[in-house]
Amino acid sequence: MLNRSYKLRILIIMFFLLVLFCAVEARLYHLQIRRHHWLSQKAMGIHTRKRVIEPLRGEILDRSSNVLAVSTRLNSVYVNTSVVSEEKGEELAKRLAPVLSLPESKIQARLKRKGHIPLSRKVCDETADQVEGVRKELGLKRNALYFRPESKRYYPMGRLLAPVIGFTTIDDTGDNKGIFGIELKYNEWISGKYEKCTARRTALRQNLEPIEKSILEETFGNRVVLTIDQSIQYALERALRKALSEQRADSAMGVVQDCRTGEILALCSLPTFDPEKFYTFDKDFRRNRCISDVLEPGSVQKIITSAILFDLGLVGMEEIIDCEGGRAVVEGRRVTDAGGHSMDRVPFCETFYHSSNIAFSKLGLRIDPPVYFTYLRSFGFGQKTGIDLPDESGGILYPLSKWTKLSRTSLPIGYEIGLTPLQVACAVSAMGNGGKLMRPYIVSEIQDSKGRVLQKMTPRVKSQVVSPETALKVLSLMEGVVRKGTGKKAGIKGYRIGGKTGTTRKSDRSEPEYIAGFAGIFPIEDPRITCYVAIDNPKESYYAAQVAVPVFREVAAHILSHLAIPPSVPVEETIMAAADPEESPTPVSSPRRTVVIEGEMPDLSGLTMKEALRCLGDFSGELKFIGSGVVIDQTPRAAIPFKDVKKCVVVFGKPSGGELE
Repeated sequence: MLNRSYKLRILIIMFFLLVLFCAVEARLYHLQIRRHHWLSQKAMGIHTRKRVIEPLRGEILDRSSNVLAVSTRLNSVYVNTSVVSEEKGEELAKRLAPVLSLPESKIQARLKRKGHIPLSRKVCDETADQVEGVRKELGLKRNALYFRPESKRYYPMGRLLAPVIGFTTIDDTGDNKGIFGIELKYNEWISGKYEKCTARRTALRQNLEPIEKSILEETFGNRVVLTIDQSIQYALERALRKALSEQRADSAMGVVQDCRTGEILALCSLPTFDPEKFYTFDKDFRRNRCISDVLEPGSVQKIITSAILFDLGLVGMEEIIDCEGGRAVVEGRRVTDAGGHSMDRVPFCETFYHSSNIAFSKLGLRIDPPVYFTYLRSFGFGQKTGIDLPDESGGILYPLSKWTKLSRTSLPIGYEIGLTPLQVACAVSAMGNGGKLMRPYIVSEIQDSKGRVLQKMTPRVKSQVVSPETALKVLSLMEGVVRKGTGKKAGIKGYRIGGKTGTTRKSDRSEPEYIAGFAGIFPIEDPRITCYVAIDNPKESYYAAQVAVPVFREVAAHILSHLAIPPSVPVEETIMAAADPEESPTPVSSPRRTVVIEGEMPDLSGLTMKEALRCLGDFSGELKFIGSGVVIDQTPRAAIPFKDVKKCVVVFGKPSGGELE
C-alpha cells in the first residue's frame, strides 16, 4: 500500500498532466477550429503557386503553309540588384562580360539600378548554362541571378517579303509587339494573351504537376495565312534584284495579283531589309513602296484611257488617228513621240501598240472632264485600295477645280496623276476580270494554334468600272503590244500575253530621271495573272522595253510553270518571242505544260516519270524517284538554282485534284 507521500506525488503529476492535456486541447481547438481557415490559406500559399503564363506569338504562313514568321522561347538573364552586394557585383560584371559579349562597364551600370534588371535578353542555351555556372561559382542565391523565358521572333526566309511581313519589337514578354506590316496590322490576332493558373509544389518550391494543356494553348497567338505564293515571291524578287543591280537603279517594285479574285500573290519592294535586324537599316529601306510610294504611271495609263474611250464610244479600234510624224502641238502644248515610234495617219490600235503620246493627247480631249474624273475615281485612283496592310497611300488625283489647261492632254498619257504600284495592278486586273475592280487582299485566313479557321477573307467586287465588252477590247490592244509593239520582249512561246510599257520622265526633277514600268496580264484567252513591275531611276538604260519588260518575262515564265498553266495555242501557231537570250532565260515548253528555265529547278507537278526526267536534263546532282504515277511532291521546290542543289527527291502518286489531270 502506497504511503501518503507517493499518493500526493501521483495526484500532483495527474494534475499537471490534466492541465497539460487541457492546454493541448485548447491549442488544438484554437488551431483546428478557430484558425482553420487562416492556416489552410497559409498552407495553400506554401504548397501552391500562382503562375502567369506569358503569350507566344502566332505564325505567319504563305498560301502553301510555308512558315514566314515564327516565335520560340529563349532565356533572358535578369539580376535582382537588391540581393547582390557591391563587392559581388564587381566580380559578377567581370565574369559575365565575356559570357554575354557585353562591356564590363555596361553590366556594372545595370547592376547599380534598383530592382529586377535584365542583363541580356534571349540568350542561347549554351550561354544560359555558362551564366548559371558563374552564379554557382560566386555563391549567389537563385533569386539573385536568374532566367526568365521570353519569346524570340524568327523569319526563316530572311529578307524575302520583309516589307510585307514587317517586324516586331520587345515588350514585357519578348519580341511580341508588331510595329510594321502584317505584324502590326494583325497584332491583336497574333500576339496571344496572358493566362493565370495555380500549380502544386513542394516546400522547396519545386513544381509537382505540369500546366494544363488547355490553359497553355490559350496563350498561343493565332496564325495568319497570307495569299502570297512563296515561289512566285522568290521569282519576283530575284528578277527585280537582278535589274536593280544591272541598271544601278534607286529602287524596284513589283506586284503579282490574281485578277479574278484580287489576291496578292507577290509584292516586292527593293532595296529591302533584314526583319531580325531591322534597327540596323535606314527607314528608307523599310518602306513598302508598292503601297506607299506614288509615281506617275506614264504610258501604262493608256490602258485606262483606252478603256474609258471604248466605254464611252469615243473611238473605234480601226479609226484613223493622225500622229503627225511624231511631233505635234495639241491644245497649245508641244507633244512628241519617243524615238522610233513616229507615225503619221494610222489606226487607233497601232497608236496603242507603239504608245503614241500625240494620239492619246488628242483623244483625251474627247472626254468631258467631269466624266473623265468620275471614271478615274471609279478605277480607285486618288483613294486607298483597302488592302489589309498599314501605311497605304491613296495616290494623287487632283479635283476638277485644280485641273489646268494642260490636264486634259497630260492625264491620258500618265502625267498629272500619282498612283501606287498596287493601284496600277488593280486597275489593270479589272481588264482581265470583265471590267470588275476587285478589292486587293493579302491575308487569306486567320487560324487558331490548332489550325481551325477563325476568319476567312473572300473576294469582293468594288465596282464595275467598264463593260465586259470594253475590257475585251483593251485586252486585245494589250496583246498587240506584245505581238508587234513596244512589248515584244515580253512574249513567251506558246502563250498569249498582253501588256503595256511605260517610260515616265519624273516631272519633279531638274536632271532627267525616269521610271521604267510594264503592266502585263496572261493568259489573254482566260486571264488569271496580272503583273506590274517598275524600276525607279535606272542609269544604264531607261526605256521600259529594255529595263522592265525582261523582268516581267522572267517572272511570267516562272508563274506559268509553277501554276501549270497550259499553253494558249499549239506551239507552231504562236509567234516566237523577240527577246535577246542574254537579257532573259529562254523558256521551253514541255509536253506536260511545264516551262523550264535553264539552270533552275522546274516545277514538276503533274508530270510523269519520263517527262520529269526530260525537264531535269540539266541537273547533275543525285536524283531519287519514289512511287509511281505523276509527281505530287518534290524537294527542293521550283526556282532553286541547280548549282545550289546536291540531291533532288521526286515523289510520284495519284494527283489530288483536277488541276494536274
